[in-house]
Amino acid sequence: MLYIFGMQNNYNTLKAIICCISANFLFVIMATGVKYLATTYHVAEIAFYRNIFILLGFLTFIIITKKTHLFKTNKPKLIAFRSILSGFGVLATFAALSRLPMSYYTVLFFTSSLLTPALAFFFLKEQVGIHRWSAVLVGMCGVIIVAQPSGEVSIIGLLLALSAASIHSIMFTSLRGLKTESPITITLYFVIAGMFVPALFMPWVAKGLDFENLWIILIIAGTSGTGQILLSYSYKYADASLVTPFIYTTLFWTILVDVYFWKYNLEFEYIILGAGLIMGAQLYIIFREYRNKKKMALPI
Repeated sequence: MLYIFGMQNNYNTLKAIICCISANFLFVIMATGVKYLATTYHVAEIAFYRNIFILLGFLTFIIITKKTHLFKTNKPKLIAFRSILSGFGVLATFAALSRLPMSYYTVLFFTSSLLTPALAFFFLKEQVGIHRWSAVLVGMCGVIIVAQPSGEVSIIGLLLALSAASIHSIMFTSLRGLKTESPITITLYFVIAGMFVPALFMPWVAKGLDFENLWIILIIAGTSGTGQILLSYSYKYADASLVTPFIYTTLFWTILVDVYFWKYNLEFEYIILGAGLIMGAQLYIIFREYRNKKKMALPI
């Protein structure tokens, strides 16, 4: 992979890949905890408690190290937009996880990177050629294949997963505009908004956290907070086009969790075929972008 992108000697690229793979492994642990608690608690309550503990960890770190400059940002509007959007993205993600097998949700979530060209066309007025539109269409065929096979996939869960993917595609794109910001600052405001948005629903859904489930919330908070920091670093060290393919390692872990922990009877042929189309389409887009950049870099 590194050879393909011509960065085999780039140390930052290696760090970006390690951060991305590590972050997504931690997200699988987080998702397992969320799905387990969702049988007892409302997803807004889980998100609220998770972000409280993450925020306490951040504040403790800032107080001990006296790094109050981490509250400062040179791009407050972009930080605010991304943070508030992420609060709703977390709710959509947790709600989708509560209704779908983790592997199905993961495949549908892969469309977040696939949707970026389409969003860029409609909102940023970027030029999107026939090759990228064709790849998006192929990827959407993968979504249809994953969505239709069994009763394990609910329509509500499908819509929530695709909504979460759309929100995260905007979040991933915005990270490139925050490259000069500290990953800790980005994550800090992500956590603050992630606590504020679920708090709006707490008067109607809160039932109180049981002490025996506290350790699960702590695991969810720890893996989520650390994963967000690592993901921010991965996009800081390398372009999104290089980092994105390594998100696909998540599928391997989620299939193992679904089979051995949740005991789902999965339709593997649909998962693999759908995931193959989505990942193949995204990799094709990445290859086209790399080739176009290489052509532009050639001397005239």
